[in-house]
Amino acid sequence: MPAYRFRLCTPDRHPHTAERRELPDLRQALIAGHSLARALLRHRHGTPVRGSLDIEDDGNQPVARILVADLARQLS
Repeated sequence: MPAYRFRLCTPDRHPHTAERRELPDLRQALIAGHSLARALLRHRHGTPVRGSLDIEDDGNQPVARILVADLARQLS
């Protein structure tokens, strides 16, 4: 099963720990990424979040990007 890394990237370039998960395909990685981003927004309690949640493959190559601010607007 392929492994995907979820890395939060913020404008301040503060290093954030990447989470690694083994998932069957990119579709499942996107679903997991949206879930992680929604959890991040819930824990911010209304504090604006800028940046993206980048999804990388096993070779550390980006395969998708979730813009956190866009997701926050969709959820509001």
